[in-house]
Order: sequence, then C-alpha cells, then structure tokens
Amino acid sequence: MDTPAKSTSISTFSSRLNTKTSRANIYIIFIEFDSEQTSAIISFLRDNRFAPRGKNIETMPQLHQALTERSWDVIICKDQRGSFNPFVMTKELAAHEKDIPVIQLSEQSTYKDTTQALLNNVQAVLPIDSRELLLLYIKREYAQLTQRRKARYLEQQLEESQKRCKLLMDHSSLAIAFVKGQKIIYLNNAFSQLFGYQVATLLLNKSILSLVASQERNSLSQILSETGNASQNKRTMQLLAQRSDSSNFTAHIELQHIEFNQTQCIEISINSDQQPIHKNKFKDIDAITGLYNLNYFSNALESAIRQAQRGGNDCHLIYISILNLVEVRAQLGSEASRTLARDVADILNDEYPKAHIKSRLAENIFSIIYSDPNTQKTKQLANATFDRMSQHVCHYESAELTLQCIFALVPLSDASPGVQMVLERAQSSIFECANTPQVIVFNSEQDPLANSDQQSIKQVQKAFEKEQLRLVFQPIVPLVLNSECQHYEVLLRLIDEQNKSILPAQFLTSIENADLDEKMDRWVIATSISRFREELDTHRQLKLFISVTDTVWQRQELLLWLAEKLRSSRIQADHIVIQISEAQSANNLAEAEYFVKGLRQLKCLICLKHYGSTNRSKEIYRALDPDYIKFDGSFIQELADDIILDTHFTALLNNSKHSGKITIAPQVENPQVMSLLFKSEVGMVQGYYLQPPEEDMKYQF
Repeated sequence: MDTPAKSTSISTFSSRLNTKTSRANIYIIFIEFDSEQTSAIISFLRDNRFAPRGKNIETMPQLHQALTERSWDVIICKDQRGSFNPFVMTKELAAHEKDIPVIQLSEQSTYKDTTQALLNNVQAVLPIDSRELLLLYIKREYAQLTQRRKARYLEQQLEESQKRCKLLMDHSSLAIAFVKGQKIIYLNNAFSQLFGYQVATLLLNKSILSLVASQERNSLSQILSETGNASQNKRTMQLLAQRSDSSNFTAHIELQHIEFNQTQCIEISINSDQQPIHKNKFKDIDAITGLYNLNYFSNALESAIRQAQRGGNDCHLIYISILNLVEVRAQLGSEASRTLARDVADILNDEYPKAHIKSRLAENIFSIIYSDPNTQKTKQLANATFDRMSQHVCHYESAELTLQCIFALVPLSDASPGVQMVLERAQSSIFECANTPQVIVFNSEQDPLANSDQQSIKQVQKAFEKEQLRLVFQPIVPLVLNSECQHYEVLLRLIDEQNKSILPAQFLTSIENADLDEKMDRWVIATSISRFREELDTHRQLKLFISVTDTVWQRQELLLWLAEKLRSSRIQADHIVIQISEAQSANNLAEAEYFVKGLRQLKCLICLKHYGSTNRSKEIYRALDPDYIKFDGSFIQELADDIILDTHFTALLNNSKHSGKITIAPQVENPQVMSLLFKSEVGMVQGYYLQPPEEDMKYQF
C-alpha cells in the first residue's frame, strides 16, 4: 500500500522492521445516523490510520440483512430516544452469536443510562460530539475483536495441528510415550512393540518404571522428577529396559517436558537402533565467539517465553547491537571484526553466569536470556556491562578498537507475545535510539509511531531545510483501456540520515498546519512539473497524477500559481491529473467543488480517489464529475483475500463504466486479482505487482 505525496510528518519507526504498514480495513454499521454524520466519522477515522467502510441502518430487518452480507467490526448506534432500540439489537446479536462490539453515542447520557447500556452488552456510552474519545474506543474494541478472531482461528489451527501430530506419532517408527506422574497416558504402536506388547492399550496407566530393570528405577525416577521441572531442557540417558518376557535391552532415551491434551507431562522417545543418541553440540555454537548461535537461541527464547506465559517465570531478553562492528570489518578486515566480537563474548561470559543463555545472533547482534524477573536489577547489570564495553579497548595490530553499543531490554512475562514479536520489540527499541549508545527498556505502553503535531511540523520543516524530500513514480497501467499516454502517480519519500527511504505509510496523515500543507503541495507540484518537462523533452507522452491536501482547496493563490507554472513550463494542463480524496470531500464538499471548478478552468483533469470509502460516494461523484475514478484500496485488499467481487464495489464499478469514467484499481499485488479486474473491465491498474514506486519513469508500457 502507498500513500500519495502530501503534507505529512515523519515516523520514527524503521521500514526495516515494518516492511508493510497499511491502514486497517474496518467495517462499521451506523444505526440511525444521517449521511453527513456518517461521513464525518468515516473521514475522521481515515485521518487516523483506518480504511473505514460504513453502512447506514434504520430498521431491524435492514440490520438482519446487513449481518448476512459480511463480517462487521463495529456497530455505532444512538441512545433509546430514537425509534431503534439498541438493547433489542444487542440481544439479537447475542442470540445469533455475532461478536460485534457496540458503541452508543448519546447527547445527554446519565449515570443510569450508562449503567443500563453496559448491562445490555453495549461496550461504551460516549458523548456524541467527542471524536477523540470515539477514536480511542474504536481502536480498543477493534484491537480486542481482532485478538478474539485471531484466538478463534488459532484454536482451530491448533486443533488441526494436534490431530495431525497425533496421527504422525501413531504411525511413527520411533517409540514414543507420554508419562504423567510416572504413569503412561499415551504410547504408540512402535513403543508397545519395542517392549514386546502387541496391544498398546495394555500399557496405558501402567508405571513407566515397570519397563526398566529394577536397578535402573531409582535413576529413572529421579530424572523424571528433574525433567518435570519446566525450566529443564531435553534430557538424554541410557538405561537397561525390560520387555514383557523379562528379557532386557539397552535403551537410549530422550525425555522432554511437554503439554499433551492440556496436561503437563513428559515425552519419552526411545531410539530403536543400537547406536546411542549423540547430540551434536557444535551445531549450536557460534564458531567465532563460542557463544550459542541463532538456532539454539531461537529454541531457548521460545522455551523461556512459554515458561513466562505460564506465570511465575518472568525473565528478560537483553538484546545488544554493536554499532561499529560492521564498520570495523569494512575498514580493517574480517579478522579485526572477529577479534572485537570475541572480546564482546569474553565480557558477556565474565559478567553473566552460565545459567543465563548468551548468544550471537548476527555479525553485530548479541543477546542474553537473563533469568531474573526484576527489571531494575536487570537494567543495573546491563548498565554495568554497557559501561565496561564502552570503556573497553581492543588492540588489533597497530589499531585501537573501541565498542559502541546499544542494550535493549525486553521483559518476558505471562503477557508476552511470541518469539518474532519479542524480537521486533527489541529491534524497534534499538532503532528508537537512533545509533546513540545507551541502555533502553522496551515499554509496551509507548506507540513507536506516535508523534505530537508540533514535533511533526518541526520534522517536516527540517526535511525542507536539509532537502530530504524525494519524489518517486508508480505506473498506472492500462488494463482494458487503450491509451497512448504513459500514466504515473507521484508519491513522496523522505530520505533519512542513512540515505534510506521512509515510506509514506509510516508518515502521520495530517500535521494540521495549513501553511505547511500548502508549502508541501507547492513543492510536490513544482518538482513534478519540472520532472514532467524533462520527460517531455525525450518526446514521451505522459500524464501525472498529483494529490493535494484539502487545506488548500479554498486558496485562490494556489490556482493562480499553478496556472503560471503550467504556462512557464509549456505543459498542456490536461496532462496533469489532480487527485481529490472522497473521504476529505465528504466533510468539505462545497470547498472541493470550488477547487475542482478552478482546476477545470485551467483544463486540468480530476481523479476522485478513495472512491467508495464513504456513504456519500454517489453525491460526491455527481458534484465533482471526475475524469478518473480510483477505487478505495480496501476493495482490492478484499479481492486478494476472497477473490470475490464485493457487491458494493460491483455497483460502483458499473455506475462508473456506464458514465464513461476511466476506472483505476490501486494496490494490486497478485495476478489473481489482476485477472478478476480484467474480467470486470476495470480500465487501469496500479500496485506493487506491476512495479513499486521508483525514482525514474522507466516502466515498459
């Protein structure tokens, strides 16, 4: 997903960690709201990182019909003063097992009204004019709904996985049994046959000790007790086993603490070969430092997280980035960087006992799974290690090498996510430090994408001063349309200090500063026209799609300035397509009409983007009468998931085609969607499947 060039502010979160940030599609039912109220809420949500789609409902039959059309995310209703009774609705939702949060907006809510609503399964009662509060509750309810849906999906996947795992174990040639309290609660045929039993059920609920020689029972009992401790890893041992006919054989067994059918137990697997099980420990070791490698660390971290999630086993991940290690290798060679890495390992081994797992994950990344729940104590030790590393001097040949590092501490508790998310938390904390050596503790309450408006304004102004803004171009490719022109959309990038592009999806949507908005719009337009002129000199026929912000729609000066720019560059105005957002037009339709009228006088073309994102699509369409229609990206995202045309999308598409408008489908990311759009006779397509945005306009049309 990409966002058009417009006034925005810079997020601090790395595109390396968020490779694909996009607006969240959210589907809302509005009960007894007029179109203006609905459009205002939808527009507000779009300005705050949602891609909302709404439907107005007036009666219970309409609600029943809507519930059959799709899965809805939120219902927003008014209080009981209207003709629609929200409490009857919540009872209907419960009766049909519909998991849809309900938010009630009230003009004069009393304590009694609020209490009554909550007792009737309404999630919140809010003042009707409090948009910020509504946004917070929608975010909360949507996040919780997403987690519930994910949990239900994972439960289904887990059930299927357990069935497959049991089927594999049942037919495995490896002898496997599960033991709880020394009693066998599961065994496969290979296990029973290994001990001379033709029917596996004969061993169920029998003591595992009865299957070993008498002199081995104490040692097996002890190792079972030790393995039953969740903190122990996989254990191996060799013992003398006893078959049903009292004959003996040497068994090489592995024991591991697991969960089976929601019961904590011990898995016992026996190698039927006569060769003992030798674990290749070297495969878990980093050859340069002697620390554990990424493979071992991943398993150990997964185990630590699993123990923490059970409760009572909190610990910490200490994630260390050596900032200058790659630079040392580039300047002095690989052996110099290896020497420095060995010094880091020596410091970690000296500071942390063997009980804490120390690993090297990448060339310049080290980690420690620190088995202590006290965050303050962990930070004190991390600070001490940080100070020691910062003061360390490594002598390599004639050079003196120092260490520049960042320590990120991530607490692991019963609320911790999985391994990947824990690592992303550590990486985001490292990135947050902006290459400044320090010790930082991850705070789950912080939103790494959050910046105040004032900070955003300063960041964009700084980008202007340092010339960090760049334009890139993404082709809009004819699908069923015949055109000799090459169409491109102009998109904005910001270049950071490391000369990396920051994606528009990581920008905040609005900095609420009309003067800076206009400055940004003028820069984008002027730079686009300049690039357009260069391309025309090579005899190429182009059309550029340029977005402008709604804050400049009433500014007559912008239209006069644009007219002068077109005249001085000698560019035909009908090769410039100005994009207007439907979501913004819904709240400022009169201003949008005024602006479009001025553009028509200049002979510029108009594209209505985000088409279908509000309940006023047809009204806005008639008022602005655009030349191009670009559908809201949420429709195309749905096609990628379902490969079925949404009925609303189909209606909008047919209306546009019958009116002779050129239709555009953005965010196309796979060939299946392309095929469906072609069959639907969409005029043009745009997206990463065709080509990501690039600095040059070189797409082979």
